[in-house]
Amino acid sequence: MEIVINTSPDNGSISVIEVEGRMDALSVGEFEEKVIPLCSVEGISGYIIDFAKLVYISSAGLRAILKVAKLCKEQGRKVAICNLSPDVHEVFKISGFDLIITVCDNLDSAKSAVI
Repeated sequence: MEIVINTSPDNGSISVIEVEGRMDALSVGEFEEKVIPLCSVEGISGYIIDFAKLVYISSAGLRAILKVAKLCKEQGRKVAICNLSPDVHEVFKISGFDLIITVCDNLDSAKSAVI
């Protein structure tokens, strides 16, 4: 799994986290190590997790997403997920995560959701 974090001024006070590959029990530790510390970074009001290049997510990946969303909410920050493939979107729907976390079709709508 590859994770790219973009907190450039172009995004304002939003951090975009791009995840590529598979998010499962083997890779979720790396995701948590890189993303959880972001939840308390000053000056960031919202986080977008861009799954355009994610091909698979397991229950371990869902737990990590939930953990990040909970920590961000405790800090008063919003989280949105965007660009889910049909397979990954189906996992979110079946698990009910699309009712817990804001899921957007694209990056622009995700930015609007976390402002």
